Amino acid sequence: MSLDLSEMPTSDLFSLYRSSLSVLKARGVIRTTNAPAGDYAEFLVGRAFGGTLAPNSAKSWDVLAANGDRLQVKCRVVSEPIKGRGQRQLGVFRTFDFDALVIVLLGDADYRVVRAVIVPQAVVVALAVRYDYSNGFTLFATDAVLNHADAEDVTERVSAAALTSDG
Repeated sequence: MSLDLSEMPTSDLFSLYRSSLSVLKARGVIRTTNAPAGDYAEFLVGRAFGGTLAPNSAKSWDVLAANGDRLQVKCRVVSEPIKGRGQRQLGVFRTFDFDALVIVLLGDADYRVVRAVIVPQAVVVALAVRYDYSNGFTLFATDAVLNHADAEDVTERVSAAALTSDG
């Protein structure tokens, strides 16, 4: 039996995961056939902020927002409720040459946007911890970071971009 994946909603495609990668890439939702969460988060942030995706080779930022801000996007797939600190560890920062960080947490069942927050670069620099073994800085998406006074919750905005991402 042949299944036409091109008509399925994006959340269903992520549930099917491996068989859906080529369709998601063809739709422009992901840019590589690597684990799609990061590409998907960049796609959503680009849509949500009226921006353009940086070339794959760009360092430090992923989306150029309509207002000119260079946005770094970090994504984690999390269980609901979120369990354990490890689920909140964001990718390594080797430079801070961006204007703001957008943290996107996706649900593990269907990649639904659980939470999205934009954090100014200065806050990221202040809270990230240097680890020699990774030759960079690490930040955890703790409640303190997600609810920081200078952070802005953009969950609705990024979720709305997800609703319009179906082929």
